[in-house]
Amino acid sequence: MATKIKIIPTDQSAADTGLIKIKIMAEEPDPVQVDLLARRALNGDIMIFDHDLVDIVVSPKNNKVVTFPKNLMEREVYPVQDRFYKFLRKKGIIDPGSVQSGNVHSSMEAKIYESVLEGVDAIQSAIFATSLFLEEERPDIMARKHLHHDMTTHLLDPDEEDSTELGEVPHADKKGSLDSTHRAYGYQYMYSVLRESEEE
Repeated sequence: MATKIKIIPTDQSAADTGLIKIKIMAEEPDPVQVDLLARRALNGDIMIFDHDLVDIVVSPKNNKVVTFPKNLMEREVYPVQDRFYKFLRKKGIIDPGSVQSGNVHSSMEAKIYESVLEGVDAIQSAIFATSLFLEEERPDIMARKHLHHDMTTHLLDPDEEDSTELGEVPHADKKGSLDSTHRAYGYQYMYSVLRESEEE
């Protein structure tokens, strides 16, 4: 039997003091199914690839959840990792004092709590909480994908307003701001020193 907490509305006087009534009821939990782009490793780790910036690994053997960046050059990786572990901490899944850098560059890891609740599996809870986090991140993930697509399309297939046909811009003898006939100051100085030494 699982426990369900229900918050019951109170009268105005109790609401003014910040008090609430909580009723605990026992009921059978409904089965929960989550759809994730995941794979099981040979050692039993569950690797989740739904996020566009990080890969999430839930390790039953080590009782850890680890995040790896998909691309080391992305500036948004650490903020995503920070939000993820804060989310798991608020859900009561990980030990907040165990959040630390992993042994792989830019990875982070945290220890999953041992479950003392009857009928609640720690690893399943971590996977379910991860799916909830990914749902929260879905708008940002889609926005980044659309932005990347729009930028790629703008560069590789621009519209008529942002492109010119070959020969549309007339040729000129000199174009641009760099003049190839001007030498850098340092080279002019060196030539002067060499010329003076030769004259002497």
